[in-house]
Formats: sequence, C-alpha cells, structure tokens
Amino acid sequence: MIIEELAVRTVEFQSESPYKVLVILGILTAMVLPGATMLDIKPSTEAILPADDPVVESLDTLRAKFAGDTTYMLISDKNDIRNVDNFESMLRVQNRVENSENVISSTSPASMLQNEYGEVPDDSDALEQFDYRSMVAEDGKTAVIAFRADTQASSSEIRRLHNDIQQAADSEFLRSQYHLTGYNMIDLATFEVIISDFMTITVVSFTAVLGVLYAVFRDPRKMIYPVVPVMFALIWMLGLGGYLGANLTIISMVSAAMIMGLGIDFGIHVTKKYFGTRRGTEGMSETMTELSRGLLGGATTTGVGFLALLAANLTGMHSLGIFLFTGIISAYIGATILLPTLILLSDGRESIV
Repeated sequence: MIIEELAVRTVEFQSESPYKVLVILGILTAMVLPGATMLDIKPSTEAILPADDPVVESLDTLRAKFAGDTTYMLISDKNDIRNVDNFESMLRVQNRVENSENVISSTSPASMLQNEYGEVPDDSDALEQFDYRSMVAEDGKTAVIAFRADTQASSSEIRRLHNDIQQAADSEFLRSQYHLTGYNMIDLATFEVIISDFMTITVVSFTAVLGVLYAVFRDPRKMIYPVVPVMFALIWMLGLGGYLGANLTIISMVSAAMIMGLGIDFGIHVTKKYFGTRRGTEGMSETMTELSRGLLGGATTTGVGFLALLAANLTGMHSLGIFLFTGIISAYIGATILLPTLILLSDGRESIV
C-alpha cells in the first residue's frame, strides 16, 4: 500500500500548495531545457550504424586517409565551358572556399591547367586539347570542381560548407549554371527531410490525438487536460535526450509521435476517472489512489522495454531508446504531478455534493 499512500500524500500537497508544485516543475523544466540545444541531428545513414562494425570501420579509415568526403560543383555553359573567363572564375571560387573551415583541398580543370602551365593559357586550342581526366564532359559544356572536406557528418558543418560554396559560386556564376552534389550534399538534403518529417509527423500526430480526445470527451476543456502530460513529456524528452547524448536520426525522429500515442493514455485515465468522482481534492485523491499502481506499472514496464533498445547493434536504436524512455517517464510525471495540480487549480478543490 506504499504506492497508494504516497499518491494520497502527493494529492494533499498538490491541493494545499499547487503553486509550489508548479514552481518546482518550472525550475526543473528550466534545468532540463538547455539539454535540447545539445541535440545533434545526424542525417547520414552511417550515424545509425555500429561504429565497431568492420565495414563502418573501413569506411572511416578511408575517409581519414583520403581527407573526408568530396562535394562536387557541376558547372555548365551552353556554348563551351573551356574558356579563360570560366576557368578564372573557377579558380576564384576555389580560393575562397579553400579558406573555409574543414575544407582541405579542391581540384578543377582550371587548377589542373594552372599546375601544368603556371596559369590558365589564352590559347583556345590548348584549352580544348588538354587532358582534363573526366573533369570536363566530352561535349565540353560541363565541368566539375571537387572540394575535399572533413565535416564529420555533422549537419552544422555540412550546412556551413554548403553556404560557403554557394556564396563563392554566386559571386562568379548564375545560380542556374551550377549544381552541388556529393555525399555531403545528400546528407544535407537528408537533414532537411528529417527536420521536415519530424515537424510534420509531430503536427499530424498532435492533430489526430486532439480529434480523438474531442470524440471521447465532447468537451473542449476536458480534452485539453490529457494533452498536458504529453506536451510536458516532449519538452523533457528533448532536454533529457540531449543531456544523455541522444541524436536525432532517421530512426529516432518518430519518437515524438510515439510518445504522443503512448503518453496520452496516462492523461486520459486520470481525466476520465477524476470527472467520474465527486471531484475536488477528495475526488483527485480517490482517482490517484486507484490509478497510482497501474500508472506506475505501465510507465516503468514500457520505459524498461524501450531501454532494451540500448542493446541493439544499430546505434540509431540507442537514441530512439533514450528518447522513448525519457519521454514515457516524463509523461508519467506529467500525469501524476502536473496534471492533478492543474485540474485542482482550474476545477476547484471542493467536492461536488
């Protein structure tokens, strides 16, 4: 009966000092929130693979040996790319980008000519007959600049590389003349998809949950109560996840929707049970006494089940496990500490006769 007795004492404290409860939770949330800034978005599929896998180790070794990933800038000219103006523009782009952080070197048809002749020659025949080793298309209308950089598959570093190249390229070529590609740019595109999907999934899930809640309660005020623990859980999930080293990947981006689907149950049970009692402090005490063991058991078993993901070989599963564990435990705290306090404040502490 310890769990039930603790539930009764908690309700008594929530009823007598509701604002103290809110202040304590507010302070804890303020301490948790900075962790969200520590979250790193890992767009690369390698971020979800085990680091000790021989194939992954080989890839990391190759990247270290050959100076990381290569980003390619494809430049086109409707007439012929092989002219002095284009080549000199390429050199200026290279010089600017090579001064950027994490950029190790660059290669282009223009730099190949410079290495061979000391400068870009004015002779058009020499430009057309030079062996560019696949850096210029056979029809002479497309050329490639290769930028070798070590971004560590970090979304912020890849974004910085993209912006530096684009800024340099815009000063020399029309936006329609060039295109960026390569693994870094694919990772950047994946990063944008992860962010977009994370927001879309979260909004769609939240909207669907609200629709179901309205169908269940048929009361706008009552339907908001179960949402409180979920919103509380999402904030704590991101903050605690950041402190615990979790990353947002193509796997873990579904965590918010899963917490909404799983954590909403706690709020529904508390709200539905409470409004079926005489309400007030007495009704909340009855509610939490009856539900306390079930809520605790459901939260701990679900949370421990998610922790099993830490045993997976895929490191992407580790972040998912951390997010889901912290999310479900936070939803439990929100349903047993925050929600009853808010209900007592808004509905009153006196029972209905």
